[in-house]
Amino acid sequence: MDTSVNIDKIVEDLQKKYTGNVDHDLGVVQEYCRTLPPCEESAKVVAALGKYASEKFADAEAFKIAKLVDEAIKELEKQFNGDPDHDVKVIQDYCQALPKSDENFKVAVTLGQYAAAKFPEAEEVKKSKAEFDKMNADMADIQKRIENIQDMIKSEDIDHAIEELRALLNDVKLPENDESRRLVSFSHPFEEILFSATIKETRPVMRISNLVEMLNLQLGSLLGQTSQYDEAREALGRVLQLNPVSAPANLELANLFIHEKKYQEAFDQLQKAYPLLFSRQLMTFFFYMLAQVVENLDKNYPLAAAYANLSLVYSDNPAGHALLERLAKDHGVDTICPTPEEMQKLAEDANLPIGPHRDIPEIAIQAGRQFKASHPEIAKQFFEIAYELTGRQSILKEMK
Repeated sequence: MDTSVNIDKIVEDLQKKYTGNVDHDLGVVQEYCRTLPPCEESAKVVAALGKYASEKFADAEAFKIAKLVDEAIKELEKQFNGDPDHDVKVIQDYCQALPKSDENFKVAVTLGQYAAAKFPEAEEVKKSKAEFDKMNADMADIQKRIENIQDMIKSEDIDHAIEELRALLNDVKLPENDESRRLVSFSHPFEEILFSATIKETRPVMRISNLVEMLNLQLGSLLGQTSQYDEAREALGRVLQLNPVSAPANLELANLFIHEKKYQEAFDQLQKAYPLLFSRQLMTFFFYMLAQVVENLDKNYPLAAAYANLSLVYSDNPAGHALLERLAKDHGVDTICPTPEEMQKLAEDANLPIGPHRDIPEIAIQAGRQFKASHPEIAKQFFEIAYELTGRQSILKEMK
């Protein structure tokens, strides 16, 4: 391979994967570079492709941020005097004066990394490192406490688990926020895609750890199990503040209403959850709860049995079998699973769904295509979501 002369053939092959989106196309080049074996020839190819990409995709976000950072450093260096503490303060003052935006947040993060590498002896850098080390130690302690809580749940010591969860949440603090930006957390990569596709947020968004979200979800579930419904709703409300597209939190809220025999409220909550369901397991919970709502709100026992069967189609579950047995015993309903045609007719008559929300597979496919070049493993997860929900063979080809 003659890497010192040109890379035309490589670029020609890469262009077949371009979409016209500069960030995507830059990702194609970056992914190719990551696949090269470590050797001198590869280094030459990477250097040549780097030069090509910087010219071809100058408007890509990565290059825009890098350019802004380089320009900032050149200006900041004029104010340096050789004292690490002074020079770090120059960088901090610059970052604090930046207008709030996603772009400037990334610039500030990159400048912070630059300062830490260039001025390791500065007191602020030492302090930050000490805080980082303490954070790691605190996270190890938190992980141990979470493991202890899970042991309590396994041993059915629910009251003690709730007490420990409350104490842990009291110790875990969210980042300070002045409401000029929105703090969000996600427990699955696809939730972030759903958020972007469905939530019209006008403020800058700051992604944080999902720890508080997951602890509140666990707390809400346990409070619901012990009939502390108002407190359970408060905990789940805190989940949805951080992650408004959390299907588990929405389904858990519907479950609370079912336990309280508030079936209209449960139905309304299930309607909110439906456009967020992106796995067969979530569909199982959804159709099982919908069966209970249809049974008690509409008294449509054949349709309730059909939905109980549908929950079993998505994932075999003891609760679905138990519900079918009760419907047969109490209402004489035929528990044999309807044919697809029969199910379609029952659902159409009731104006209710029998499958995933139509938007979910398409959002997943588009996300898979977007990330295929730059993050193939994440793209595979998105394609798997679409395939799992639809079974379309064409999606398997996209996954290759």
